[in-house]
Amino acid sequence: MSEHYTNRLLKIAANQITRELDLFAHKYDTTWMQMSVIDYLSRQGDKEMFQRDIEHEFFIQRSTATVLLQRMEKRDLLYRQSSTTDARQKSVFLTDKSRNLETEINQFMNHQQKVLEENFSSAEIATFEKILKFYANGGEA
Repeated sequence: MSEHYTNRLLKIAANQITRELDLFAHKYDTTWMQMSVIDYLSRQGDKEMFQRDIEHEFFIQRSTATVLLQRMEKRDLLYRQSSTTDARQKSVFLTDKSRNLETEINQFMNHQQKVLEENFSSAEIATFEKILKFYANGGEA
């Protein structure tokens, strides 16, 4: 199997996953990225979260995160306020509207993981995650 085939297959899989996530998110008039941010923030409990945490978690640039969070604020999915620990920073919080979506989002994400685990062994999933991390790190192990 050539490298070009693997890269092409990875892109096809990523496109399919994105389509499935977008289809689910569309039911709630959001994007998959907005759903992912809601899922991420909801899993953090009471921990104070900042834009930089979202940038790091999703490996996105500051400008991309800024636009994403601004759109989410306009849609009443989150709000930002000055941090209690660092006035230069703004903490990110989910709104009640987002909190009402938490259960559905978490169930969907858990179902996606369950389907993977039903079809592949733990060792296969670990290898797959290792490959994905390789690609996420720009082709470096």
